[in-house]
Amino acid sequence: MIYELLEKYEADFFVMYADSRDPNFFYATKFRTPDPSFYMIGKDGTELLIVSEMELRRAEKESRVKEIASFIDLGYFEKLNETKNSKKALAMVFTEALKEHRARKILIPNEFPSFLSFYLKDHFEIEVVENPYSDMRAVKSPEEIRYIKEACSAVIDAFEYFLKLLKSERNVNTLRNRVETFLFERGFYAEGTIVSPDLESSNPHSIGSGVIKNHVVFDVFPKSRVTGYFADFTRTVIIEENQDIIEMLNACIEAKNRAIDKIREGVAAKDIHNLVCDILESYGYQTIRNKAKEGFIHSTGHGVGLEVHEKPKISENDEKLKSGMVITIEPGLYYRSKGGVRVEDCVVVRKSGCEVLTKYEDFVRLVG
Repeated sequence: MIYELLEKYEADFFVMYADSRDPNFFYATKFRTPDPSFYMIGKDGTELLIVSEMELRRAEKESRVKEIASFIDLGYFEKLNETKNSKKALAMVFTEALKEHRARKILIPNEFPSFLSFYLKDHFEIEVVENPYSDMRAVKSPEEIRYIKEACSAVIDAFEYFLKLLKSERNVNTLRNRVETFLFERGFYAEGTIVSPDLESSNPHSIGSGVIKNHVVFDVFPKSRVTGYFADFTRTVIIEENQDIIEMLNACIEAKNRAIDKIREGVAAKDIHNLVCDILESYGYQTIRNKAKEGFIHSTGHGVGLEVHEKPKISENDEKLKSGMVITIEPGLYYRSKGGVRVEDCVVVRKSGCEVLTKYEDFVRLVG
């Protein structure tokens, strides 16, 4: 895809300057570093990663990029002494590296640092593009799917732990802290876990506060501390009988399961989304496609991988699902006078169907 992009724009190189918190940089280099590094890939076959001296040996060992250089190798300190400006010295290093490979036109992603882009534009023709690695990440390799499965297994364990806690504990902050600690001890970061009770659950991304009385939306999306891959999972737990909430939840469960039944390679994202809207509207609920302010007011799902929200978006768009994509299906209904419900699973798209990674009963009622 990178070479096709370079050909399309008649460019010589695509470049990034980032650290491994940027999922596109990590995906391209497979190198974890807290400090920004420069990555360049060219139509001539050049692929070069420039890192700080302290990271050089580790990069040579861990990165998938074969050609590694350090800032010192490329004369950073001489340029710093000359300019007395660290950012300008870096820009000079990267400019010389590109000129050495006869670059005339380069592509930079939207998130590229402005200080570098302003300097580089004085030496090259520059065009800003959407980062191509975002699209490349949408289809997962078997190894990536295995990583996501591991995270999905952890969220099921965390939800069962949550249900055990819920029998004797109803304070939202206590429950969230206990669940996030549970996950951390098992090798996963979780923060902002949604434990949203009662009327507060009418705000889809409210993390929740206070004490649970009637029902609670539990949405957990941990990241592996080893692999960096996420999972995403939501269930609504009924505690006290409330017919409105039960009817809303049953409608969402039907919408989720029928959407999952429709998933396979080649199906358009909008067809999945519109099916969910059709089902919810058939029960009298409002949906986003009718510009509703309450009801189903978000997309049907999204990709999951190195980010908890990534491509593809399962909404009103023409993108076709591909085998190997990992997506969520998460219909929800939200009314200020009643509260909210949501049910969500992660699935892997296959050629003739899909595989659910977060298998758990859909209707959950607290017992005992």
